[in-house]
Amino acid sequence: MSGAKDHAAGSMPSALPEPDLSRLLLENLATGVFGVDLEGRFTFLNRAATRLFGFTSPESVLGRDSHSLTNHGDEDGVRYSVIECPIHRAMVSGSPLEVGTDTFRRIDGSPFFARYYATPLLDGAGDAQGAVVAIEDITENLLSERTLTQYKAVFDASRDAILLHDRRAIIDCNPASVELFGAPSPRDLIGHHPADRSPEVQADGRCSRETAETYAEQALTNGSVAYEWLYKGLDGRTFPSEVLLSRVDLPEGPFLQAVIRDITERQRAERELRHSQAELAAAQEMARLGNWVRDIESGQISWSDEVFRIFGLEPGSPQPDYGDILRLVHPEDRERLERAIADALENGSGYELEQRIIRSDGSQRTVQERARVVRGDGGRSVRMRGTIQDVTDRRRLEDQLRDQRDLVETILDGLPAIFFLLDTEGRLVRWNRNLERVTGIGEDRIQGREAVKLADPLDRQRLGSAFELTLQEGSAEIEAGLRDHNRQLVHYLFTCNRVRLQGGTFLAGFGVDISERKRLERELARQASHDHLTGLYNRWKFEEVLQLELERARRYGTQFSVMMFDIDHFKRVNDEFGHDVGDRVLQGIGALVGQQVRRTDILARWGGEEFMLLLSETGLDHARQLAESTRMRVGEADFPRCGRLTISLGVTEYRPGETLLAMLKRVDNALYSAKRGGRNRTVTA
Repeated sequence: MSGAKDHAAGSMPSALPEPDLSRLLLENLATGVFGVDLEGRFTFLNRAATRLFGFTSPESVLGRDSHSLTNHGDEDGVRYSVIECPIHRAMVSGSPLEVGTDTFRRIDGSPFFARYYATPLLDGAGDAQGAVVAIEDITENLLSERTLTQYKAVFDASRDAILLHDRRAIIDCNPASVELFGAPSPRDLIGHHPADRSPEVQADGRCSRETAETYAEQALTNGSVAYEWLYKGLDGRTFPSEVLLSRVDLPEGPFLQAVIRDITERQRAERELRHSQAELAAAQEMARLGNWVRDIESGQISWSDEVFRIFGLEPGSPQPDYGDILRLVHPEDRERLERAIADALENGSGYELEQRIIRSDGSQRTVQERARVVRGDGGRSVRMRGTIQDVTDRRRLEDQLRDQRDLVETILDGLPAIFFLLDTEGRLVRWNRNLERVTGIGEDRIQGREAVKLADPLDRQRLGSAFELTLQEGSAEIEAGLRDHNRQLVHYLFTCNRVRLQGGTFLAGFGVDISERKRLERELARQASHDHLTGLYNRWKFEEVLQLELERARRYGTQFSVMMFDIDHFKRVNDEFGHDVGDRVLQGIGALVGQQVRRTDILARWGGEEFMLLLSETGLDHARQLAESTRMRVGEADFPRCGRLTISLGVTEYRPGETLLAMLKRVDNALYSAKRGGRNRTVTA
């Protein structure tokens, strides 16, 4: 989220004309609008604003402090002081203010993200008397955008190697980078200087470490830099790569993200392409293409030297007449040529045809001839101009291409992806062997079969709709499952295109196995809700579950309690034994407490050395007993290297009608009472 941004929010008048009409308009706006005086007290609210904050009515809050009732805070939820509040600043400065996104809380304590505008109300002397605020709840859109962005970034990153590093060491890497560098595990890359995975000198003679520092500085200053780089794998193999080095701003500060793509094959292909282009240029220089001109009135024909060579004659020989030309054309093609010339002269257009010629040595060649009629004054045809080219070798090449089409069929059969060609009824007319291998259906039973019947029954309708969309609009992409020969569900991404073959319309498709990608997506979803160190729910997920439990209690009158505890003198563990020991202590306590909780209870890491435990269907007395049992269980455990530790606990139960914020504040106070009371104890509230 962005913080406050000062700029014009749109022109809102300093006084509302025609009060009755203005009030009617305000009350029917979908956007929340409210007013405050110089003391921050509500002066009016429309219906949308009243609903947004959860007030029972505008009258219930008029004249009350808006700042405390809305709990206005920054993007991280930290509440502004009155002086820091952007709405207050708008009144003080007298300048309109737009805030990108900030947090507010409803009267029940539940938070939401909002985009809002604040415009000061000025009196006749230009002095601020208050402010008008327009506000919209953008929580759902913002969270959806974040989730989609995160998943897309992960999906895109999974295709290329990615290294995340500061200017001293690699701090993270993806599986593709581990594979690219031939590392046994990420630990073989993490902690090393980025230049350690490069030869000392680049291909152009530059020092790798110094040049890497230069690129890092450019990325940090400009946001990103792209370049080609020579890397070295752990096996000593060097390979050229394409690198996009970008600045990534994280809460801990700016880092560098290197997206790396091995371009060994691309460079090889480019070299081959340059070689092929050179050969093509040489071949074009040697192409046998000649031109000729025929004067229609005199019948005189003029050939270039190349035309003489094509016909097997010496350049400089006497220019031929029309009869000479006909005698050089293959007898079976003469009538067609004469008819083409006559039609061109009659219509004043031209012709294009292929014909066989008989050279002076008796050999036969195939030529392509193009001609156009040139008109003079009055539109009269005065001459014909044309070209003639020996295409014998080209025709031979086309025969070779037919052989290559057979090779393409072989390649399709060797693809790891599924390939299929469907008619307009969705029936299989061509496929590769991989489709037979995956489905276990032989050629005799797959020909003419409806392709959708090979899919999982739950996906058949969607897949059929995608095929119809392809035939209508030209292309479509869809994920669907196939049952393999073992009846196991395999996820595929199908890419379909409408094609024209032999005058008919068909659907050509490829299916790529995305089972691994699906597994990664599920793992990413798990990581988004779990603490990476302990494997427990994280704070965000615990608050979500706790909110659901509170709503259940309100609806059905159930009871529940919350236990909050942290490790006494945990800083001493980190200072004396190191953070790796501290991490193992956190993991050990999470596992120890997790062994004794019920399946209906939720244990989460709240942050640092603090943990939270939701005890459903549990009153305060029973919750205290569980807390004491937990405290003694932890106190009796021996932790590697640091020995025995104690914990302090706070316990409270849900009180009907209270907000989540109030309950969390009470259990937090109870924990700190236990800490101030000497630690290693339980305090209820």
